[in-house]
Amino acid sequence: MKKMLTVSAVTAMLLFSGCENEAEDRMLTQQMLDRGDFDGVISALEDKELKTDEDNLKLASAYMDKAGFSVTDLVSIVADAEDDAETSFASFITSVSEDKTAETLDNLQKAIDYYSELVDIDDSANLSKSRSYTVDEDSEVVDDYSDELDLDTNELFLGLAYIAKAATVLSYMGDVAKLEDSGTDGNLLASGCAMAKVYAPSENLDECMSVTYTGSLPIYEKIDVILANGDGKTYHYLANSTKEHLVLTDYTTNFNLTGYPNPVKDENLTVLGALLDTLNSAFDFIVSAAPDDVKEDIVSYRDELNSDSDPKISVTELTNYLNAEMAKN
Repeated sequence: MKKMLTVSAVTAMLLFSGCENEAEDRMLTQQMLDRGDFDGVISALEDKELKTDEDNLKLASAYMDKAGFSVTDLVSIVADAEDDAETSFASFITSVSEDKTAETLDNLQKAIDYYSELVDIDDSANLSKSRSYTVDEDSEVVDDYSDELDLDTNELFLGLAYIAKAATVLSYMGDVAKLEDSGTDGNLLASGCAMAKVYAPSENLDECMSVTYTGSLPIYEKIDVILANGDGKTYHYLANSTKEHLVLTDYTTNFNLTGYPNPVKDENLTVLGALLDTLNSAFDFIVSAAPDDVKEDIVSYRDELNSDSDPKISVTELTNYLNAEMAKN
């Protein structure tokens, strides 16, 4: 995994920098990226009516860096987590949450939008199968490669942006450090109960003693969770007015006068879309972009969360994973 990510990152940088001598404005925006002037890159390129692939790649890079995740840093986090087979995903979540700011989600979503401009979502899986190159023990590309490698690199970066967003969303739901540290976190356990109540109501989780809808607020339904561990607390959550979605809220701040938390962004940022769909997209793109000789390792990384033959991670699987990680401590 580490070899694949490192080679992909370096290849992208080489392909990227190789175009920079063609025009002065391209050189200037590259210099902005190099010196960390991400707002300058965004100001120079975002309002362009017709953006080139290079423009979209620079904008995606600028927003990733604004989110606190340079490609190099994010590759390092994923690679380091992969070294520990027992807690790789937990390690990744913890590392990502350390860099979260109020703007992180917005910046990551914009990076995702611009990376998506570089990837044909419908054809990427088939196109990625047409490439062939190998990596030797010294992390060198052995075989000659073509434009498909550039496509795969963009898929990989899109997958990394998705997984950074999913990890950031999880950090809003509880103290994710507890996935590795001693003890459990009631907010994470209760968040799993609330997710199950909305998205998998037929599931009965041992961690949940009582999960009930308790009334309405403007455009929201209130959910109260009491855990089975007897901590004596009632945890508050919000669903949308139709009870079809759990709304993403911050477990630490932004409580309104009723004692219920305000949404992190707005009523349209749901746990299903911001977390589950994002997490599954992350794995889809990373697996699609992986060379065959490391694909097995990446599938194993995803299978830490997965407990059935369906590669998609469900609400129940994610909840069970979080509970199991805390139970180890």
